[in-house]
Amino acid sequence: TDIEKIVITSLHDFLPEEPTINTVPIMKLPKASYTGTFELMDIITSYPKDPVDVKVGLDDIVQFQYTGGTTGLPKGAILTHSAKLFKVANLINLFDASMKFIGIQGEGILNCLSALPTFHIAGMLSSVDGQVAYGASQVLLVMFDPIAAMQAIDRYKVSYFQATVPMNTGIMEHPEREKYDMSSLRLCFTTSFGVQLTREIADRWKEATDGCLIVEAAYGLSETHTFDTFMPLDRPRYELGCQGIPLPGVDIKIVSFDDRKKEVDIGEKGEIALKHPAVFKGYWNKEEETRATLVDGWVFTGDIGRFDDEGYLYFLGRKKEMIKTSGFSVFPEEVEMFLCRHPAVDKVAAIGLPDEKKGEIIKAFVVLSPDYKGKVTPEDIISWARQGISSYKVPKIIEFRDELPMSGAGKTLRRVLVEEELNKDKGS
Repeated sequence: TDIEKIVITSLHDFLPEEPTINTVPIMKLPKASYTGTFELMDIITSYPKDPVDVKVGLDDIVQFQYTGGTTGLPKGAILTHSAKLFKVANLINLFDASMKFIGIQGEGILNCLSALPTFHIAGMLSSVDGQVAYGASQVLLVMFDPIAAMQAIDRYKVSYFQATVPMNTGIMEHPEREKYDMSSLRLCFTTSFGVQLTREIADRWKEATDGCLIVEAAYGLSETHTFDTFMPLDRPRYELGCQGIPLPGVDIKIVSFDDRKKEVDIGEKGEIALKHPAVFKGYWNKEEETRATLVDGWVFTGDIGRFDDEGYLYFLGRKKEMIKTSGFSVFPEEVEMFLCRHPAVDKVAAIGLPDEKKGEIIKAFVVLSPDYKGKVTPEDIISWARQGISSYKVPKIIEFRDELPMSGAGKTLRRVLVEEELNKDKGS
């Protein structure tokens, strides 16, 4: 969607005059000036101070939430005030039930810490809207830094932490972790971006924080104002892709890849579709894309998933990213989660590449843990993988990288890796 005006902010603008916790160096850079730009405060002060008489209805637009662009160019999802209120009301109930479960309701104001980017729908809803509505006290890290997070937890006695799994592992593996008291933490909702939340990670986190419960936060997307599921705290799951159960008022179904009108059986894989009061009104100035995604109130996500017999939803990957090798369907996430069990693997991304004999072969890009750099080879990890997963799921090629391409929201951009590989074959 063409954008006519862009509001630019500097991370420096978010800093207090005297920060009380560690600050990422890039945040200290002063705001740069650009030709043809206007200062927001200059625009605001040029208008009368009297409020404008504008009537806003529940069905009016509250925001254009641009998607992360992991499946193409970013599109502006149109969200309404009623959509935001529906999800915020659900979050208030979820926070309330969670605080009761972990036994801290009534102990005063809930102190929350979040390092999720607030321009992302999950960061905005769960780290700002929901916590403000609940009446919580917030510590917002505009950019994640392990020391800053530990300092904040220690200084402000944070009891609730909204994170991603790489943030959790970054804290646990930091050499200065023992310097900070994190025993105030009682609950962490986290998201598996790049690194999957496993039982082993959950147990390590609980030990490192003196008992903090950590669970997968939710399944959701920009088009549905996110947080469409939640993980029951009394029976959390740590299996690959498990996202919990649907929120009250949220309908989720799994439909056939070949026929969207046909629901598949429990346990069978298909496309995830959602319907509830918070789904988007469409993509801004993108009628064709809207018609392909929003049908009779249902959002067809392009995500692959399944339900188990207890109603838990499992996210298994993007339909467009599924790898077809030797006639088998392989989800990148299951390859990545298995490889992450190897002690040398810090981060990993798996993709499919064209192959004349097999249709596609699997290539994995691995970021090694610092202690293992120069000590293992790609062949070592491939040989190890053959002992634990089906042969067709073992990567044919492993390439070591210093880092993986990530979106601003913290998602691994597999499509960038695919494009790089295809361009290699073209000689560009």
